[in-house]
Amino acid sequence: MPGRTATAAELTDATLGYRADGRADSLVVGATAAPPYKKLWSRDFGTVVSAPVAIGDKVYAVVNADDGTEGGPRMMLVGVHAATGKDLWPAVRLEQNEPQAGVAYGGGLLYTQTSRGTIAAWDPATGKQKWSVTLDSASMQYPPVWYDGLLYLQDGRGTALALRADSGAQVWATAPLAEYSSAPTVVDASGVWIGFDGIGWHHLDRRTGAELHRFEVPDRSGAYGNPVVLGAGAAWMRSSDSDDETVTAYDQKTGQALRKLPADATPAFGPGRVYVAHHGKVQALSTSTYKAAWTYTSSVDAATVRLVANGYVYVEDADGRLVVLDQKTGNTAWSYRRYPAPHPQSIINAEDDWRGFIVPGIATSKARLFVPGAEGTLIGFGKA
Repeated sequence: MPGRTATAAELTDATLGYRADGRADSLVVGATAAPPYKKLWSRDFGTVVSAPVAIGDKVYAVVNADDGTEGGPRMMLVGVHAATGKDLWPAVRLEQNEPQAGVAYGGGLLYTQTSRGTIAAWDPATGKQKWSVTLDSASMQYPPVWYDGLLYLQDGRGTALALRADSGAQVWATAPLAEYSSAPTVVDASGVWIGFDGIGWHHLDRRTGAELHRFEVPDRSGAYGNPVVLGAGAAWMRSSDSDDETVTAYDQKTGQALRKLPADATPAFGPGRVYVAHHGKVQALSTSTYKAAWTYTSSVDAATVRLVANGYVYVEDADGRLVVLDQKTGNTAWSYRRYPAPHPQSIINAEDDWRGFIVPGIATSKARLFVPGAEGTLIGFGKA
């Protein structure tokens, strides 16, 4: 039954949601795409496009279809053919029609969320809604995460939840969490992780919601929504404090702090590597020695890694380009200008994914690359 078990497609060459999968590590293990690329198609969906989901020959995203003339958002779920960009089915409007909406995939279904907490499941073949539930008093930015037949999320109001992916029925709820924040949920075999910018975090049992580990900084509050990342046996959490631009790795088994590194963007992972960005310098660090194999430097001192796939590292440079680096050498293999270069006096943040209408990102599947561009475009690339 859809929603219960993983499909073969999602276990290999696919991008299942924000930062690639439920671990948010930005790694697509079975990716086949490789630069150089050529543009296959471009679609104008309005004003903004979310981090896409790419499964096989299909691509999905949440878009704001308002072109600026309607006086407010028009949040839609869209599905297109990966090779042509043509519609799979007519775009469907999300309930509550609010920003901070996104999409994820698991067990053969798509899942969306709205900022006020309407969670819905959709048939990816037809765009038909399978079920919908609305949480009380929610404030959400990130889509739920599918793992082994359940959806995991936190409502931004102090409660973590697990829902049945095939029906939306609640399995468990755990409260109170350390913070009220839009932070995303990440999941793997070790459990459910919810972090609040290093101010506090929770490690929960997947089946029951029971707390396995908990951490809180005394007399601190005010977390935003930086992602937790699972990689190299640790849960990595980035501070939102401008006086403490760091990411801390906590052991997934014990909850103990292992190391702290300078960072103003979320780390990404590849085989034997963690990619950490700070003030525009992206370093490829060994996960055994934490020495740098190479460094990429942004001309505007701001960058974040969006994807690691098939031996390449995809850097979102705040100068407006997507830059693809060779994983071994750090040399530039290909680049594409997504946005105009910023004004020299602009205040630029490397990454503030929790602030926007949607959560940003790029996707890959079956040797293709899918990139949101300027002013609501989604662009499909193939091998040049």
